[in-house]
Amino acid sequence: MKNVIKRRDSARAPTAGLGQGILLAALAIPGIQPVQAENAPERATISYRHLDYQDMQSGWDRIGVKANAVSVLMPVAGEWAIGGSYTRDIVSGASPYFHSENLLAGEIEERRYGRDLSVSRYFRRGSLTAGWVDSQESDYTSRGYSLTGTWSTESNNTTLTAGVSTLHDRIDVSAIGATQESKDTDSLMVGITQILSPVDIVQLNLSRAEGEGFFRDPYKFRDNRPGHRQQDVAMLRWNHHFSDLDGTSRLSYRYYEDTFGVIAHMVDLEYVQQLPGGWTLTPEIRLYAQDDADFYVDPRFPGVPNFRPRSQIQSQDQRLSTFGATTLGLKLAKQIGPDWVVDVEYQNYEQRSDWYPWGNGSKGIKPFRANFLQFGVSWSFD
Repeated sequence: MKNVIKRRDSARAPTAGLGQGILLAALAIPGIQPVQAENAPERATISYRHLDYQDMQSGWDRIGVKANAVSVLMPVAGEWAIGGSYTRDIVSGASPYFHSENLLAGEIEERRYGRDLSVSRYFRRGSLTAGWVDSQESDYTSRGYSLTGTWSTESNNTTLTAGVSTLHDRIDVSAIGATQESKDTDSLMVGITQILSPVDIVQLNLSRAEGEGFFRDPYKFRDNRPGHRQQDVAMLRWNHHFSDLDGTSRLSYRYYEDTFGVIAHMVDLEYVQQLPGGWTLTPEIRLYAQDDADFYVDPRFPGVPNFRPRSQIQSQDQRLSTFGATTLGLKLAKQIGPDWVVDVEYQNYEQRSDWYPWGNGSKGIKPFRANFLQFGVSWSFD
């Protein structure tokens, strides 16, 4: 009989398209919102999104995710807006305990439920948004609160943004003989958006997160990580509109570092092309590279662990290794009349140690690939 393990990775590396990118980014579950609309919405909108995710390693299908999300945005009295969403996903497949081999790994069977709610108040030159988010799994619960404000100059050419949030996680690992653990994270973000010309806009966001508590993965052998983690992120965006082509390029660069020793760079380029008949085509390419954590341990050989003494800080989680990655994507959207928009999007993610651009990547890890397929529909009404 197969060993069925319900689990969640309790400490996630900042990988592009892996970990953070599966649901929180793809289905837009909010924390601090870095970009706020400056005006209250004029119409209500109901949206639905479906995501299929499958990752692979050496031809072996590992983790599959099927997720569904429904969101609502409602204007209230011209100066207020209320938004909310509900997400349900099912995770299945097999996951290794360390590196690329299926050593003592069981089959994953997990369901997650996520909810969020936001209330926004709009002023003549700014806005204020309070948010709440909640997520539940069999062995993991998370609840957070956020407050984000914006202020614009009289000309509306410059917008300042600031936000704070707090997240409280509870990890129930009693199934493997451990006690209930917790992790608390407080975050701060500041940003500036500047209109440079009628066709150019730039944005810079800086954020810091301070976390205390349980960061290790209890389902991995001898995974022992520090109880404090500070994460710093700088994000620079530039959008340029090509009037003759009726298209817009979106270029961004993201720098990440944390006290685990991970340093990461990401460059993302999208091009949004308006087509006749209400169609929009958006190709995307994303390049990512990271240095490993200070306590990451390479295997002796592919699939053969290389543990330090049990008491030492260590991890063989390949998401904390040194690697490079690429994401290629294509999105097609269709405006149907004044009220409906439908879209479909495909992304292919691939991660390899030897793609690290500034030297040698981590040894003994096989290439990793993942496919994302999303479908969405939105309805706006008065």
